[in-house]
Amino acid sequence: MVVTNACAPDPRVERHARWLVEEGHIVDIFAWDRTKQHPELEQRHGYRIHRKQYGWTKKAGAIRTWIRKFQFISELAINADLLILNDTDTAKVEFDGKKLLDMHDMAHTWPLMRSNSYIHRLASKWMLEDARKIMKDADAIITSAPGFQKWIESEGHNSTVVMNRRNPQLSTKIDEEVVGYFGRIRDYQSIELMITAAKLAGFRVITAGDGLAVEKMLANHPEIDYRGPFTEEDLPGLISEISVMYAMYSTERGNIKQGAIPTKMLDAAAFGKPSVVNRNTPMGKLCKQESLGVTAPYGDVIKIAEALDKAHGMTIENVRGEDREVFLSVIQKLLN
Repeated sequence: MVVTNACAPDPRVERHARWLVEEGHIVDIFAWDRTKQHPELEQRHGYRIHRKQYGWTKKAGAIRTWIRKFQFISELAINADLLILNDTDTAKVEFDGKKLLDMHDMAHTWPLMRSNSYIHRLASKWMLEDARKIMKDADAIITSAPGFQKWIESEGHNSTVVMNRRNPQLSTKIDEEVVGYFGRIRDYQSIELMITAAKLAGFRVITAGDGLAVEKMLANHPEIDYRGPFTEEDLPGLISEISVMYAMYSTERGNIKQGAIPTKMLDAAAFGKPSVVNRNTPMGKLCKQESLGVTAPYGDVIKIAEALDKAHGMTIENVRGEDREVFLSVIQKLLN
């Protein structure tokens, strides 16, 4: 398996690795630890994570980041029966055997989240070309959301949806009004909306995770209860401390319009906690269909505060479990 983050954690990648180990497969994950913060070799639940580490500076621009990612990809030498490529920015991994593309997200939209400059538009165009190449070369494609499946179909390819669901687990409701955000902290505007809405609604805020916007969040809001990076094992404890999960994202992000389903919402639901998510989006539609929380218009602080109040105390029931068998059926077809 190849992923262009440090896999520290990457819940989807590690969930699939665990399922494969449970079926008797030997699993190695090759990850790119661009900040040199994690062990180069780590064994977890029977699979191994090999982290490739390259020089890092505090403010790596788009070009330098692209060069280092290319270095990571180009230096991989993988000997396996099956290669699982996680997201389309892994397109240039050299491998002669069977390949499964796992499309978590619309990777070609990522550069435009940072800027609409010429260089970022060009990077987005190159990544879209890579996406088309990797979809054509893959022996099978899975994806994390029905909306992404529709986009893949529009490009002329079939895929199977394997959502980021987890099996329901007991978690005690809390009376205190606490909103949490656990994951990559990249979109500062979204975090600012959460903090402002929480103050209006009288909620305490807990955040955890890493990302480009952490320093700005802490500089502007030193009062925030920030827990730092976390592992998969930490997540149940974090969720047990909140009454509502915040899972809102800028609607300028292409993946939001095209169907992204936030793992935060699905994780929270598995522990019986409601979420507040974007209204008039595929994630909002799923939230309403499965009664997983409350929707609000992105950018409307008053409506978000009202949604937090409404979500607090909601009972989340009939949560669907993980898509394990769907994933393993795709693997079995590839290996037979």
